[in-house]
Amino acid sequence: MTRYLALVGGKVLVPGRHLLRRELLIDRENIAEILAPSATLPPSTEELDVSGSIVAPGFVDTHVHGGRGYNFMEATPETFAFISDYLAGGGVTSCLATTTSASSEDILTVCEYTKERRNNRISGQIDFLGLHLEGPFLNPEFRGAHAKRYLRCPTLEELEALWESAGDSLKVVTLAPELTGGIFAVRYLARRGVQVSIGHAGLSYEDAREALVAGARRGTHLFNALPPIHHRVPGPVPALLEDESAYLELTVDGRHVHAGVVALAIRLAGPDRILLITDGTDVAGQPDGEYKRWEGTEVMIENGQAYTHSGSLAGSTIRLNDAVANVVQTIGVPIEHALRMASETPAQAIGELHRKGTLVPGKDADVVVLDEKLSVLVTIARGSIVYDGRN
Repeated sequence: MTRYLALVGGKVLVPGRHLLRRELLIDRENIAEILAPSATLPPSTEELDVSGSIVAPGFVDTHVHGGRGYNFMEATPETFAFISDYLAGGGVTSCLATTTSASSEDILTVCEYTKERRNNRISGQIDFLGLHLEGPFLNPEFRGAHAKRYLRCPTLEELEALWESAGDSLKVVTLAPELTGGIFAVRYLARRGVQVSIGHAGLSYEDAREALVAGARRGTHLFNALPPIHHRVPGPVPALLEDESAYLELTVDGRHVHAGVVALAIRLAGPDRILLITDGTDVAGQPDGEYKRWEGTEVMIENGQAYTHSGSLAGSTIRLNDAVANVVQTIGVPIEHALRMASETPAQAIGELHRKGTLVPGKDADVVVLDEKLSVLVTIARGSIVYDGRN
């Protein structure tokens, strides 16, 4: 009976953060060892020839709403299975199920289901590591594609209900700290180990610094749905960039943020703080046309990009390997750094580095195999091939 799977012939992103010619040995659901080239493999080993390819830690998408017609807000086994298949095609082996602004009842339903899925992993699917609550505590003036009718200020009652439903599966909460009750919410959530993210917010530089002191530790899709930088009215972005404790999401699809600004953010914050995300919605992966998202927002996909009828960007349609390719090929970031920003750094940000994000013996066998153009060839989640694009 086969016990081991060995990925042979590729360049492996080793824990020292270098791409080296190595063999990766997987023991069932865990990484067993990184071996020298042409090392003697143990008996009962199946070999997977990945010659000429890059072998990297599976990607961790900490901000994604769904894909190919399915939205996490539906909170059903079928929905999570379809989204798993879609994300695996982009090299993702684990993610945070990300919500949208909705009624309390709908949000609590997805909180409860995501907590159940986090505690009951399913073989052959990616891991759902918890929840990213994006909305409803957002500034209406910076709501983007969020439905205005569902936006509201945080209250102790709703925060307690969220925590009771989600518990420690509530990993990230995006909110606008300038709302009534916003700083209270930052403190309430931070004390419980939730990573509070400043996003869809219109706060000043000074208010952003106050929120960071109160416990905010993240910026949601940096530059988007936030006030622009002005030399006399800097806004929240410089506060986030200069705070070394803050992680920063970037949507690198060529539309959300100019390549020059992406390059600047990476130079200032570095790959240990930048999180590549997709912000993919249920219309991601769909052909050009007219669609209605789960919450009823009408969007158009034109030339592969999603827009509301008012012309606002409505999430991205890229996969995470596309974001990696964009920062490498368009901006010139070293491949090793780009891979870290899609795996190790997001795993670190949400407290999952002990089992995700690097190819360390004993960790989950989450692996993505990429060709020279950074297209996904194979995705392996906990030792099982969940996507095979070689044929």
